[in-house]
Amino acid sequence: MTGPSRFYILEWLVLDGYCAIFNIPEGMPRIHKPARGIRMGAEYPDGLRFSMTRHEPGLKIADVIPNAVNYFMVSKRMKELLEQHSSADIEFLQFVLLNHRGRVASEDCYIANVVGMLDCVDMEKTEGDPDPMKPDRFMYLRRLLLKEDKVPPGAKLFRTTAAPRLMIVRKDLKEQLEKDGVTGITWYPMGSEVDITL
Repeated sequence: MTGPSRFYILEWLVLDGYCAIFNIPEGMPRIHKPARGIRMGAEYPDGLRFSMTRHEPGLKIADVIPNAVNYFMVSKRMKELLEQHSSADIEFLQFVLLNHRGRVASEDCYIANVVGMLDCVDMEKTEGDPDPMKPDRFMYLRRLLLKEDKVPPGAKLFRTTAAPRLMIVRKDLKEQLEKDGVTGITWYPMGSEVDITL
């Protein structure tokens, strides 16, 4: 790879006054699928409810909802932006978000299950701790690098096989989302030092 990368890691960020989700609700089957880009289809139950964690007292809902369950969780507005601009195959799994008192805060939130994974990580240059059970996958990252010639020309938003939880975003989509003022996101340029547990 020569020159700066065209790609960024999208990570969610807990902002003052905003909520977060720490727990998977009861009744969520095959919980690994939306974290790995595996389509849920009819296995996903209607009316699933996630709750705001009491550890973050904020009530506002960011466009990308910070969470500890390894899902890409988004607002209705972010869903519409991804549908319009990402060109990705995304399975949107609607859920109800409850506030700290168990009351409905929003019925229009989504797990954005970006379907599939690309085998495009430069394993020799990437720095991190591999999963002992799956050595081709990382548990912790200090630096992520891609073999960008392995990324299809039209890919603006995707997962990788080595770090499937992470959303990788092409520069033009990042700039579009910034222009639209999306909340709850922080960006890491590809190849920069990071501190990410997967």
